[in-house]
Amino acid sequence: MESTAKVKAQFGSLAPAMTGFVTLLVSNGIGRFGYPPLIPALVAAKWFTVSQADYLGAANLTGYILGSMCGTLLNRYVPSVTLIRTMLLLTIASFVLCAFPFAYPLYFLVRLLAGFAGGVIMVITAPTIFKHTSPERKGIIGGIMFSGVGIGIALAGTIIPFLVHKGLPATWLTFGGLSLLLTILVWNRWPEGSNEIHVPESIISANTNKRVLWSGAVIFLMLSYACNAVGFVPHTVFWVDFISRGLHKGIETGTHFWILLGLAAAVGPVATGAVADKIGFAKSIRISLLVKAVGVILPLISVSTWSLALSSIFVGSLALGISSLAAGRTAEIVGNDQQKQVWSRMTVVFSITHAGTAYLLSYIFSVEHSYLLLFQIGAATLLAGSILDYLCTKFAKQ
Repeated sequence: MESTAKVKAQFGSLAPAMTGFVTLLVSNGIGRFGYPPLIPALVAAKWFTVSQADYLGAANLTGYILGSMCGTLLNRYVPSVTLIRTMLLLTIASFVLCAFPFAYPLYFLVRLLAGFAGGVIMVITAPTIFKHTSPERKGIIGGIMFSGVGIGIALAGTIIPFLVHKGLPATWLTFGGLSLLLTILVWNRWPEGSNEIHVPESIISANTNKRVLWSGAVIFLMLSYACNAVGFVPHTVFWVDFISRGLHKGIETGTHFWILLGLAAAVGPVATGAVADKIGFAKSIRISLLVKAVGVILPLISVSTWSLALSSIFVGSLALGISSLAAGRTAEIVGNDQQKQVWSRMTVVFSITHAGTAYLLSYIFSVEHSYLLLFQIGAATLLAGSILDYLCTKFAKQ
């Protein structure tokens, strides 16, 4: 009887994690990563030019950054779960609207709003659930939540190619129908008492609040997380092209390695979360950054199939795994009540750094024509991120 009760208790504690998983799957997995694989189909169907389709992707990223910046502010006036539900409905509505070839400016606005919803949800979801999670379970809970984004990457590489054969409207409406069904399933599955507004100074004074939010530990963690964003760019932007054209293996082979990266991203956060529950978030982040650096630098050592596969697995599994760890580490440093505010800033910093690095590395590649230089930059930055996280730990102990 005692063992049965224990199993039920563990299953019950995972229910909020599955709610977060579905929320991030819909908003960021499908909403964010479901668009890039559709660009060729949008161009082929003559809905938009190549340039316009690329700008629509930029609109989504811009909206994501804006949502990350505004999420905590909105949460001061709209309770957490109500805000998340509203953003989920906005995401679903964007899928339905994207099924129709509207004029480019309107389509741009729809993709901007979809990105905005994803940014708000990314900032609010994890802190909302972490606040009602025991410290010893935050690693696995966070891992399950963030794996939803990884599933989206895997879907982008596997399901979408089959859907587009039925046409763009059918593809977008399938996204909308699936997302609506998933949203209904978790609509009332949020932790009891989690639908509350964000009050930054609810526990500590204004002066103490400011000191904690801008402490050395927070600053070094933020810098470390920014290094993680830089180290991810060589694979998110150049990986398929490197394998397809740089190694002359063809687009099909490049896509296979991208799918492998996506599958790794789906299971990676759960694995890193389980490790974090054993050895702590701080050590887990440092180790993860080092392993990810190895994954980025592997193509410099060998371009054999085994090396490319390990590189895809290491980088993919830790892409979102580190995000999950960083969210948990934030709660450790500043506490649950201040996590939303700090996690919002970290998400914004990550997004802007990732976008800026993508443009910078694209320019460097246009000048140097060297994929390997890009991997060198990414690996070196990840090593720097591991050192910065070590400094974060030193400051956190003071």
